[in-house]
Amino acid sequence: MHQLITKFFSILFLIFVVHKYYVSTTLIDLDEESNYFEITIKTFYDDLETELKLSNIDYEIQYDQINELYEEYLLAKFILTSNYNEIKYEYLGFEKRNDQINLYLQVKSSNVVDKLSIQNKILYKSFSTQKNIVLYRHKKSRKSFIQDQNNQISSIKINR
Repeated sequence: MHQLITKFFSILFLIFVVHKYYVSTTLIDLDEESNYFEITIKTFYDDLETELKLSNIDYEIQYDQINELYEEYLLAKFILTSNYNEIKYEYLGFEKRNDQINLYLQVKSSNVVDKLSIQNKILYKSFSTQKNIVLYRHKKSRKSFIQDQNNQISSIKINR
């Protein structure tokens, strides 16, 4: 009997200790040939469905409807500025890969003067422990930031 009680409390303890880690990554590449910042936001599709209160999604059949919903969501939650002016980006679409959603954006590099600020607020409404990792790459330059609800904006000095 003692062993059974010990196992029960051990399992109960594990249930409360083990929790899911909520994270997204945003990759920003400056492509000098095309003169665009190419942006890919990666997150788990089930987290995004929770945030947008979606269920029973067929991504192939409902692609256009979901694509529009994702675009509207990003316009509200993913904000780029340069020298305190908001930058309009082009939403290119999304791709579902296994348990992940990749959201694709691009911005003309001429719209960014000398500093790019990134505010990524995705998934904060649903997950208080959400972390959004931002990675910037250009030539040999690499910068990375971790954003959360208390630290939502990161800035990158752009050297061309």
